[in-house]
Amino acid sequence: MIKSEFEKLLKKYDEKIVINKIIDGKYNTSNNFSTTLHRHIFYQIVWIEKGSGNHIIEGENYDYSDGTIFLLAPFYLHKITYHNDVQGYVVSFCDSLLDRFQNKSTLLFHNVDQSYIKVPADEIKLLNNEFNLLSHYSEASQTTSASIVKNYLHIILTKINVFKSLKEKDSVLSHASNAKILEQFVQLVRMHFTEEKQLNFYTSQLSISQKKLNLVLRNSTGLTPAKFLETYILNEAARILRYSDLSVKQIVAELGYSDSSYFIKAFKKQFKKTPLEYRKSAELDLNTT
Repeated sequence: MIKSEFEKLLKKYDEKIVINKIIDGKYNTSNNFSTTLHRHIFYQIVWIEKGSGNHIIEGENYDYSDGTIFLLAPFYLHKITYHNDVQGYVVSFCDSLLDRFQNKSTLLFHNVDQSYIKVPADEIKLLNNEFNLLSHYSEASQTTSASIVKNYLHIILTKINVFKSLKEKDSVLSHASNAKILEQFVQLVRMHFTEEKQLNFYTSQLSISQKKLNLVLRNSTGLTPAKFLETYILNEAARILRYSDLSVKQIVAELGYSDSSYFIKAFKKQFKKTPLEYRKSAELDLNTT
């Protein structure tokens, strides 16, 4: 498969947004009221308008209540329990769904220590209205609906950014230069991950030292640049396994790996399954992993 065909495949499975409503603690998960520990291959917003429960994210326990947002990046290991009074939404999407300007919003997701956000009481109803509109247009059949959905998603992410900034005024991401480095690094990874796997390419493009890049990434995502890059590539591999019939050998080649055994070992470490086991167990619904 030539590179252009491969890029078309990526766009095909990336043009997805799944919006699920939580009603009385239930939505279409494999287990009502809770999930098992798992990782996603997409971004996810969990919005709790009303109700309570517990959410474990990367080993950290959060007891939540009315007006809570959880931001989940693709690689986070998590498990959520909904009490039967929970009302809200779960929104799942891939970063390439958004245009370059909107894509900056996904930087919100890359700090696991700040994945839990409380919304001011006077904003809960207003934010829930935005989710209602997002859900409404996602189900509409008009030709303009897809564009409207993307824009409502961006509005929601913009509002979340405001709520999050109230919480993290003193964080590293509040420093404009560090935020810019993170934004540019993520964009470079998205554009070059198949052919550039050495950090010196990225530090050269950013005109910074590896030490500086390591500091920014660790403080903002909890990962080293090398681990972030590997995780991004492995999540791409998982999506291709799920949405295509390419062989493991073809996927390894298209992702730019020269050693299949290294790829399979890294994939198994990340997903607890070999690539073939993952493909066999994966379902096409974006809400299962």
